[in-house]
Amino acid sequence: MPDLSPSHRALLELLASWMSERYFRTFRVAEGGPSPFDAILTQRDRRVGVTLGALWEPETPPAGAEELAAALTVDLMTDRAIEAGGYVVWVPPKAALPVEEPRFSSLQVSLSKGLAGLAPGERREVRIPVTVHLAKIQDDGAYMSVTGGLAPEWTTLSEGIPGAYHLDARSLCRLPEEEAEVAVIVSLVRDKAMLLRPEEVTDVPVHDTWVVTRLPAGAPEGVTVIAAPPGLDPLEGAPVRRMLRRHVQRAVDVREASEAAGAPVDLHALALIGAVAHLKDELATTALRGMNPSAYGNLDLIAIAGDGAMRQVLQPRALPWEEAR
Repeated sequence: MPDLSPSHRALLELLASWMSERYFRTFRVAEGGPSPFDAILTQRDRRVGVTLGALWEPETPPAGAEELAAALTVDLMTDRAIEAGGYVVWVPPKAALPVEEPRFSSLQVSLSKGLAGLAPGERREVRIPVTVHLAKIQDDGAYMSVTGGLAPEWTTLSEGIPGAYHLDARSLCRLPEEEAEVAVIVSLVRDKAMLLRPEEVTDVPVHDTWVVTRLPAGAPEGVTVIAAPPGLDPLEGAPVRRMLRRHVQRAVDVREASEAAGAPVDLHALALIGAVAHLKDELATTALRGMNPSAYGNLDLIAIAGDGAMRQVLQPRALPWEEAR
């Protein structure tokens, strides 16, 4: 088994599962040391060299991540409602993990409940109680300025309300995928706004929405918490472009070292973790289009994982099992 960090091991398992579903073949993690690659996947007698990384730095887990993973792993071992297996908690960008009580235990309980009943490969949204803060500035106008996770909904929040408001929604880092659930949160805030007088402030209890996944059958048991540094802005493209170039160059160097050592692979994949609330918002695909193709011409496949899912960034020009026909 490759000696990888928990997040890279989870990424490798996701890549193997994603490739198996996409190419209708079974890919497995190879045992033993994969040097010079981070890991090797096998498909029958074919070898896929894999380079792994994350689109942020440093890659060391932020405060509270390892403690939360350990606590949830204990729940996994003791709670009969959670089946044995490997699980991942995907912390939304800008979310700071609590280290003090009772917030730590409250988050642990919510996530443990979310892990219960997950089937291998299944993905689920989990509601995490948070509070946003709403203030009415004045009676004039019909506008709500918004910071935090509800900022994309500012036009809907502003529509038809009497007065000027400010909503501090920084505690809410990821909106639900279902529009109906987003509408419920918006309605709660608007209902509170109607009751406020100028210079009054109120708290609005809502839910942040995190994602948990169960890794495919056969993955190492335990819970991995994947979290970017809380100060990272997921919408800032410059760090993504810089980190992508760095990982691409490293992957190219690793493949060249493999070929020089007389141990070529049939396919070379670069798998990355992105800091995204929703995978549709990832910036790696756009960043790759802005790169000189010669920089990544020696790579076959680039994929990015985030928000409990994976998508292709660079498509292989040819597949070894198709060439064999």
